[in-house]
Amino acid sequence: LCMCGLLGLVACDKEETPAPALNRLTKVSCYEQGLVNPVFSATIAYNDPDGKINSIRLMGETQGEWLFMYADGKLLVTSVASTSSQMEYGLSGEVIVSRKISQENPQVSHAMYVSDAYTYHYSGAKLTYTSWVTTWPVSGGGYDSRTYAEYERYSWENNNIVLFAQSQDAREIRYEYGTQLRPANFPLRVIGSYDPVGFESISPLNLLYGQASQYLPVRAYTYAVPNVSQMIAEYTYRYVTTGDYVTQMTIERQLYGETGEVVESKEYVYTFEYNYAKP
Repeated sequence: LCMCGLLGLVACDKEETPAPALNRLTKVSCYEQGLVNPVFSATIAYNDPDGKINSIRLMGETQGEWLFMYADGKLLVTSVASTSSQMEYGLSGEVIVSRKISQENPQVSHAMYVSDAYTYHYSGAKLTYTSWVTTWPVSGGGYDSRTYAEYERYSWENNNIVLFAQSQDAREIRYEYGTQLRPANFPLRVIGSYDPVGFESISPLNLLYGQASQYLPVRAYTYAVPNVSQMIAEYTYRYVTTGDYVTQMTIERQLYGETGEVVESKEYVYTFEYNYAKP
């Protein structure tokens, strides 16, 4: 009896060992159906020992080469081929709270100005809307600007983003989810776009936009407003997993004509590599 009691005490004192953190995403590539070369590929490097993103090098057939660099609480984005535009993400701790795009003023030599300033608004950890200030140079000198207090809107249900809409667009895109949980290191998210197939939708930066959807989407569709029965585009998602890792994702995109017929069908295949373990 005493031995049983002693064993019981030992069992009570034993703490559960937490599961090791998943390795970080270090490379993502996207291939369009029928093409040999990737539409884009990105390599991601991290700092030791904190594991924060140090840099992202993005290579794309149409957008060229872009470099994301972390410095002084900001992520600076520059085109390797051109210095006429720059982008900057502002962070508060581990969360992206702003994005600024700077352009070269064509009327003033070597003068840069902020053409677009986005502020991301959260309810708790959930991204709910984006405000936007757009600025442009005017003839004769100076600048003019316009403010959209609620430019982008995100709606949540059951810890998943189910709807994205823009105030200046007569479309909405809705997402449907399955029962497969999103791995903590998989950075797929609902972005401010009606064509979510590019790098922005699967960038490691997505893990810095507060809370991500709990489950993986299985379908998304864009429709007209107020004629919600008019389908514009449809996306279906398929995943390949190895253990706790999503190693491949396929998005099938179908575009619809005004009378509802399919005018284009295309697949995008994404591959993922995870080689960074946080110390």
